[in-house]
Amino acid sequence: MALGMVMAVDLGEWVLRRGLGETGAWVPGQEGKPTRRPTLRWVFQYFPWVRLVVLGGKPLVLNLSPHHETVVRLLGVERYYLLT
Repeated sequence: MALGMVMAVDLGEWVLRRGLGETGAWVPGQEGKPTRRPTLRWVFQYFPWVRLVVLGGKPLVLNLSPHHETVVRLLGVERYYLLT
């Protein structure tokens, strides 16, 4: 199971880095400088304040910056962040 987790993280990092390289986009690194080669660990730490809230029966995603949207789209998880 541990090997499967490592492989999944590796694949996610590869997909993200390839997408950033192909699109020319970047995300802020740990020091705030732009990077096209972030680690997936850093990307996960970049998302703690993104929240899903339901107001009046309508779901809203709060604190989603353009850099978050870039990562979400490159990883193909738009539906979980209500971007579709």
